[in-house]
Amino acid sequence: MTAKKSQSPHSQTFRHVWATARMYIAFHLDQSGGRRDAPRFWSPKNGCASLHRDPKAQEVVLVLKAAEPGREQGVEVKLHPNRIIVRRDAEMWWQGVAIEEDTVRVQMADGTRISVGYDGRIKREADEGHTHVEADGSVFKRTRQAVVHVTGDGVEMKQRTEDRIVAITADGVVDRARKR
Repeated sequence: MTAKKSQSPHSQTFRHVWATARMYIAFHLDQSGGRRDAPRFWSPKNGCASLHRDPKAQEVVLVLKAAEPGREQGVEVKLHPNRIIVRRDAEMWWQGVAIEEDTVRVQMADGTRISVGYDGRIKREADEGHTHVEADGSVFKRTRQAVVHVTGDGVEMKQRTEDRIVAITADGVVDRARKR
């Protein structure tokens, strides 16, 4: 494999990340309908599987194994009738991605949750605060120290802290102490 420039900011060259991909059907229920302690995996010989209506009973799983020798971390892709779930055990970056009809959700290793809506809305929720970018470009930021709002056109900005309110509008600037 030849080295190529990568678009990723984390690496300078193209590298072989995945070595194999294998499809399984995971049966979560036994033949009498009881819940199994661990799913029974079966690999279909023709490489084709129907998506069961209830993923708690049966699901299609694609398992990607890492190419790097000695590296156990792979990726698991679960195919459900209403979404695709991509999971990995990672100490950095993302651990899970759910792709639904109208939203993509990402679970980061540090507990941060990100969602991107069909209309461009973005929500980022983390321990240090929440940030929402609305479809019109408005930004809302909430932290322990302040709440900030910027309109989509950038004309107005407002900040509220425990003791002050600051606003920049088309009519001027307001900076005053909050009433208690």
